[in-house]
Amino acid sequence: MLEKVHTSTNLLKSYLCVQLSTDLDNKSKIHKWLKYLALLNIVAVVLYIVYLNNVVIKSFSKPITTEGYTYSYESQPIELINMLLIIEDQAFFKHIGIDFKEILRVIRDHYLYQKPIRGASTITQQLIKNTLLSREQTMSRKLKEAIMATLLELSFEKEYILNRYMNTVYLGQDKGKSINGFANASYYYFSKPIESLSLEEMASLVALLKGPSYFNPDKYPERLRKRTKLVLSLYKKYKKIVN
Repeated sequence: MLEKVHTSTNLLKSYLCVQLSTDLDNKSKIHKWLKYLALLNIVAVVLYIVYLNNVVIKSFSKPITTEGYTYSYESQPIELINMLLIIEDQAFFKHIGIDFKEILRVIRDHYLYQKPIRGASTITQQLIKNTLLSREQTMSRKLKEAIMATLLELSFEKEYILNRYMNTVYLGQDKGKSINGFANASYYYFSKPIESLSLEEMASLVALLKGPSYFNPDKYPERLRKRTKLVLSLYKKYKKIVN
């Protein structure tokens, strides 16, 4: 009897050893496949970033195609540059294309408070969106915008990016034709070059960035007046960024 029990115990031990060995082998295979999948994901991400980088460099290496007037960075009025930075992107010369604090705020508000995905865009991100992306308000589009903005900053100087924005940003419509850039907007709205504008006139152009249609001076002059007043007061309140 004891002999049978002993034999049965040995058989059970052998079975358990085989099962344990099989389980370990299966786990090893699973770990191996997980490593392969992780590696494939890394490769896919790297290839995607390389692709986006090529798109960014190719697009922003081309000359500006906007019709009308374009200014060099050195020719842009320093008052207009400071006004733009104070209103749109005070950390422009410090960040790498994205503002992490603002992005975290937008993500928090979207997921916790169901607020629309808006704001948090630096001037670099705005330039990417206006040049290469749609206006779709999704997290995936926002992530793509952030990656491309960082790549743009890695490839081009800050002054180049800022000047490109100032020469191409949408500021209104004239009989179905878009008005792009502060220089063209200056001639359209005030019939004079931007270097001849008063501070209030510059402020009205910066105010239009919030929404050229919503603040259309012909249809909604009071809206634009209030926004212009706010822009001018913030410009006078805050320390100038560019000297």
